[in-house]
Amino acid sequence: MFSLRDRNHMSWDHKRILLGILIICSISLGLGTNNRVYANDKPVRVGYYENEIFQEGAKEGSVKSGYAYEYYRKLSEYTGWEYEYVYGTYADLYNMLIDGEIDLLAGLAMTDDRKDIIGYPDAPMGSGLYNLIKHDTDNSITSAPVSFEGRSIGVLDSVLVDALRDYLKEQNVSADIVLYDDYVSLFEDFDNDELEIIAVEGNGAYSRENSVVLCTFGSSDFYLCVNIQRQDLLLELNSAQTMLANEEPNYITNLRNRYYSGSISSLAFSDSEKEWLIDNDTLDVGYLEDLLPYCDTDEDGNVTGLVKDMIPQILSDLNITGVTVNYHGFRSYYDMIQAMDKQVIDLAFPVEGSLFYSEENGIYQSSTVLSTVNELVYSATYDENLDKVIAVNKNCGLQYYYIMAVFPDAKLRYYDSVYECLDAVVNGEADGTVLNGLRAYDILKNSKYHDLSAIKLGQRDEICFGIEIGNKGLLKLINRGLSVIDEDYVLNMASRYTDKLYSYTVKDFLKDNSEIGVTFLIVAFLVILFILVLGYQQKIEEEKNQRASIQKIFDQMIMAFAKMIDKKDEYTSGHSFRVADYSRKLASKIGYSKALCQKVYNVALLHDIGKIAVPSRILHKPNPLDDKEYSIVKEHASLGMEILQEIDAFPEISLGAGYHHEKYDGTGYPEGLKGDEIPKIAQIISVADAFDAMYSTRPYRKRMKLEDCLEEIRKGEGTQFNPNIAEAFIELVHEGMLDVDEESYEDVLWW
Repeated sequence: MFSLRDRNHMSWDHKRILLGILIICSISLGLGTNNRVYANDKPVRVGYYENEIFQEGAKEGSVKSGYAYEYYRKLSEYTGWEYEYVYGTYADLYNMLIDGEIDLLAGLAMTDDRKDIIGYPDAPMGSGLYNLIKHDTDNSITSAPVSFEGRSIGVLDSVLVDALRDYLKEQNVSADIVLYDDYVSLFEDFDNDELEIIAVEGNGAYSRENSVVLCTFGSSDFYLCVNIQRQDLLLELNSAQTMLANEEPNYITNLRNRYYSGSISSLAFSDSEKEWLIDNDTLDVGYLEDLLPYCDTDEDGNVTGLVKDMIPQILSDLNITGVTVNYHGFRSYYDMIQAMDKQVIDLAFPVEGSLFYSEENGIYQSSTVLSTVNELVYSATYDENLDKVIAVNKNCGLQYYYIMAVFPDAKLRYYDSVYECLDAVVNGEADGTVLNGLRAYDILKNSKYHDLSAIKLGQRDEICFGIEIGNKGLLKLINRGLSVIDEDYVLNMASRYTDKLYSYTVKDFLKDNSEIGVTFLIVAFLVILFILVLGYQQKIEEEKNQRASIQKIFDQMIMAFAKMIDKKDEYTSGHSFRVADYSRKLASKIGYSKALCQKVYNVALLHDIGKIAVPSRILHKPNPLDDKEYSIVKEHASLGMEILQEIDAFPEISLGAGYHHEKYDGTGYPEGLKGDEIPKIAQIISVADAFDAMYSTRPYRKRMKLEDCLEEIRKGEGTQFNPNIAEAFIELVHEGMLDVDEESYEDVLWW
């Protein structure tokens, strides 16, 4: 039925008694030490063969990357292993694993004849399909197995050979199987047209756009295997995989999506997909307005939201060019569906994952774009046994169909928008309404809804694209594109738009803050400061004595206000003054003038002014904050900037409050500024603030040791902190400057 040009027969004389003794000794040694696991005090030896995407860089000095390489690094986080990479072909390394010359080899399927000669862990490192691939220009070969008759099929000399042999036997096909020791030469011969078909593991022909998947001939899990004599390593590997599965349950899925998003199967279009691409040079996308972060129309009449990002991303990932995308906004879900029926649009977004209602509307559902947990919003005590009046946005089919599925017996009351639905709950016209999970948190932060409560609903909402029934080519293209995009990536894109659902102003703050005295003091401070500055700013050069008097009053007011800020949180008493002191000394260390150092000091005193808006129950909480509480605390930066921006004569005074939580690599808040985008004065305060936070005792932890604090700052160089400023601060501490008495700066005019 088939012929083999070359095949290596491998065997191993297994001595069970000796192996048992070795296992017992290895386990005993493993239990008696907590040190990293090495072979004879040497790093763990990893067999590393070249296989594009799976593991690349298989030679000394080459940059390594790939699915398997990242998996090795992740395991090291749990085991403490250090690696020595041993290079070679797959076949050579396989023999070395059996002979004990290497410790680990990745990508092996489990077979009966291997179980006695190779150590398999309890869990695989992944799974994949076995596919037959051909050149898309060779029309003589089709998906029909009979067309494989007499063809040359290249395959790695591995478990794929047996699977391919069994498949050809089942199909009664005779083919010329050509064995290869490594993937590099296999793919070279295929690319040079020396092979008509190749057999690969799932995504083994990554991004070969001129290739087509013929069929799948098998599947299997694949493992990171261990030299069977190293049972100590196998025990640690099993433990690490268990911890990884518990702590990062989506790790394998995310790893696969990241490395195999551009696989051959996502690039080989079916006939219906090719037909759609031939017949269409435009893609008309309908979307619902007023539904951020999913979609909306901005003030300029342009589409915004997730839909604006996803469609170009899908086309790009699928290498589709020459298709113009047109967007059409609709106020009503039913108008959007009607437009699809009239072939005005090709895609509708978003639609909800109820197959029945989608069929009723004459649309296919795509694969899930995003799965969310919706929330029931209510004003009274929630009682699931009571009959409910649910407010429904009559223009949003997404909400309507979800409510129909979850609350089939509820009485529905219809409104023109989600905000009218919420107002109805506030006014007692309805018992509750449902908010989409991506929208609920930010919408409910608006002050007018503070008296409402929310509870998560058990049934998830599957957000999809809608495609007219019969348009199977476009449906397959969209599903193919969605398979490439990771849900975490979709969530990250969506998060860019949620801030538009929430607006918190100074007026909201004054309304929500119950500490009237604090509010009065803020207003009085701003009014007095504004009057003083306007009255004397034009006379600075001529009337220095008056300027000095003004500054003294101003400094005293800042000092008084800083004391009030620290009084707000008893656990961080003195924090503002310490941060200001550290910031002034750090500014001097990096070469600032005496006047500029005093300016830094005064700005730093007010860096936490926004915390007066944070409820005391959160600031005084004796335990670490949960996510919601932490998000409230994070708002103090934006609010502090908003308060101090009112002092437009001194624009710098708001920079410390607004940007001292920005990070040098752009991952900070509130604006995600990066590098030199962050004002220098905020970069200085950031280091001082972080140091004081670590070097101060908090209700839920003792303060850190001084050298530990400095080590954390050193670790943050280039990520959290400007490296030059961080190093200057460390030098400052080592020089003992934090213990030096304060100098007098009262005679310095800094504005």
